[in-house]
Amino acid sequence: MKTDPIEKTEVYLAIEQELEVKIEKKLEDVQRDHGYCHRYWSAKAEILKEDYGIEWKSPRVLNPRIKFD
Repeated sequence: MKTDPIEKTEVYLAIEQELEVKIEKKLEDVQRDHGYCHRYWSAKAEILKEDYGIEWKSPRVLNPRIKFD
């Protein structure tokens, strides 16, 4: 499965823990059920773009033939 290479950069690794806290806060009222990964990836992309200026591609985008749920 492909992952975005940005996740291996020093810039990303430096903010990774802070990012996870922001994602959890944004999704704290979202039920973790079927399809949660898509909401998680959407929140992650949004936070990375807005707070850090990072364009991130989700596993869904990078692996179009794989069905995620």
